Amino acid sequence: DDCPICQLPLPFSLNESTTKACCMKRVCDGCALAAAKRGMEDCPFCRTPIADESQIMALVQARVAKGDPEAIYALGCNYRFGNFGLKKDVTRAV
Repeated sequence: DDCPICQLPLPFSLNESTTKACCMKRVCDGCALAAAKRGMEDCPFCRTPIADESQIMALVQARVAKGDPEAIYALGCNYRFGNFGLKKDVTRAV
């Protein structure tokens, strides 16, 4: 995959990129840092204000309702590991 902003290949390590819950785009840390240096406090891709932890699940579920496969995968992972206050449920994760 490529970063949707700079079009450079994303690093293999997930520690060097971030998936944004608002648009479900994986942005490289270089683009995120460049946006932060410019004073942008919102998503570097879609410009949505960064959500706090209580709003992230609502954003992901809204993307799931639109049929976004990345959001469906993210929701499954959150159920599998019990993230964001969800009860750990492997059957819902699948």
